[in-house]
Parts: sequence; structure tokens; C-alpha cells
Amino acid sequence: MATIFTRKDKSGNLRFYGNISLDGKRIRKYLGTSKRVAQQTLSELEYSIRFEVADEENRNNVTFHQASISFLRDIELKGISSGHIYVIKGKLKAFNRFLIKGKIPLLSEISVSSAHNYIINRTKKRLHNKYNSAKDDYCPKLKSVTLNKDIQIIKRFFNYCIDMEWMDRNPFRSVKPFKVKSNGQRYHFTPDQLELIMAQAGRFHDFYYLLLHTGIRCTDAYKLKPEHFDGKYIKVQMNKTGDFLHVPIPEHVLDVLQPRMGLCTLFAPLKSDRQRRNCVKNIQRLFEPDFVRKNNINLHTFRHTYAHNMLNKGVPKEVLQTLLGHRSIKTTEIYANWVRKEELERWV
Repeated sequence: MATIFTRKDKSGNLRFYGNISLDGKRIRKYLGTSKRVAQQTLSELEYSIRFEVADEENRNNVTFHQASISFLRDIELKGISSGHIYVIKGKLKAFNRFLIKGKIPLLSEISVSSAHNYIINRTKKRLHNKYNSAKDDYCPKLKSVTLNKDIQIIKRFFNYCIDMEWMDRNPFRSVKPFKVKSNGQRYHFTPDQLELIMAQAGRFHDFYYLLLHTGIRCTDAYKLKPEHFDGKYIKVQMNKTGDFLHVPIPEHVLDVLQPRMGLCTLFAPLKSDRQRRNCVKNIQRLFEPDFVRKNNINLHTFRHTYAHNMLNKGVPKEVLQTLLGHRSIKTTEIYANWVRKEELERWV
């Protein structure tokens, strides 16, 4: 375990030190005079102490845990978003638990059979964290999309291990992805449902209003500050991609948000995970549990509703791509079948 602690020198300046416990031994080292530099230095120090493969004879003794730490560090340095890293870390931890249970600690011991058995094991897993699952024992199996993400991420990890010359083959290369059935349209709120939601919004009214009329992701809306608004434009770095969203927003949205412009953060109460969960539950409680689970009702549904409404207004998909901050037009095209038939007939 690694921690950072501080001490003051004779001049009263704050100095940062690292504390690493390894095999019952404690290692302390000076890291710098700023917290940011200290955190970076400690991360590099911990990696070099625990996981550096120094010589050729140790390459065959690299454990999955050691390799996964190196892999995560590598993708972090490449600028992948923290949210994506969190997902990758979770997938690797799940596979590591499977290896520990099967007493397979080393990379060299992971076989093609291990890969196939892990995926078979995952197909039998059931989810217990779905909405109201504790009340009606709703525990579905993992979807094909989730299983395919597992395969894709672990394949990428083993390709990294091959590049590092820790392995000479990818045990997941022969694991084929599952066929994914189309879910059809992404669910969007109807006008009647929106009227009900806004009437019951309470202290979340302004937040819902922003999501509905801008299509911004809730993860980006949480952190909005007055400096993110430039006249009629909003400019914020998106958590998911790291790209900057710089688009105009309606004047009526600015009018609703105006009383909040004197705050450091527009939606400061939503900084806590508890309040964010309450913000979601405030919508979900208006619908039947089966309806919520079937249509995946959450804050992101406002984004779907925004896209649906814009397409029905005749907004070209290239414009909608910019408004939503999509990197690929293919992502925007997911909404193409939402255009109402009257709008389609107008163009034919």
C-alpha cells in the first residue's frame, strides 16, 4: 500500500514524502514540493518497485496482476479517460479473480482453455444490482454486448503482454464475439412523461431542464461552472472522450440557469454520489420497475429524448453529431430510425 504524507522543513516549506509497504518492509522517499508532482512520482516509484521486470530470466515469472498494473499504467499515460480506465480495471479484476480461483497466477500458465472457460463462466453470471432487484428478485444474465466488451478488453491486454515479450501468444485470440441482437430504438420520454417528470422534479428541476434541452451528458453537467458559459455558448471538456464540447444553447435554458451563475459550481449538491443516485431515483420512481429496467430509464434518457426531438425538427445528423459531441457519425446514426414518418415523407 502506498500513501503520501507531508513534513515542513526548517524554512516552513511543505514537503511531500511517499510511504510504500512491501512484503512487511516500509520504504519512504522524498517526492517533491507539490501534491501533483508527488502523486505522479509515487505512482512511478510504486510501479518500479513492485512490477518492473528487470532481466530476461524473470520474464517467464510475470504474474497477471503485475502485467495488469503495467497495462493500466500504460493506457493511463496515453490519455485514456478515467471512466474508461475504471471499466478496463474492473474487467481485468474479474478475470484475475477467476485465475486466482483456478490457481493460475502466472501469465505463462494462462491457456486457451482458461480463456474459453472464463467466458463460459461469465455467461452464467447474474446481475443483482438492477433497479429494485432486491424486491422482486430480478437477476438477469449478462448481455452479449457486455460479454463482447470483456473479450475485447482482455484481448487488448494480452496483445500488450505480447508486445512486452512476456508472452508469445494471445489465449483469447480464438474466443469469438457473441452475436448482438438489435435493441431497436433507444427509449425517449414522451411529452406526457416529461410533463410528469418536470412536475415532480423538485430541487432537480433545473438539472433535468438542462439535460432535456441541451443533450449534454449528466457526467458533464455535474461539473458545470459559470466559466463554462461563453455568451450563448457552452464550452466544457467531456468526461467520456476528453474532447471539448463547444455548442450554442437555447436562451430559455440560460434564463433558467441565470440564478445559479453566482455559484462556484452550478449544481454543487450533485457532487455527492448519494445525491446523484437520488436524482436518478426521482425519475425512476414515477414508473413501474419492469418498465424502468426494460427501457433502461435514467438520466441518459434525456439525451436520447433531445436527439429524438432534434431529428424530428429536421436537424441534419451531421449537425446533431456536433451538438451531441459524438466523435463518429456512426454513433449519431443510431438515432436515425427515430425520425417520424411525416419528416421522412417531407424529404421523399
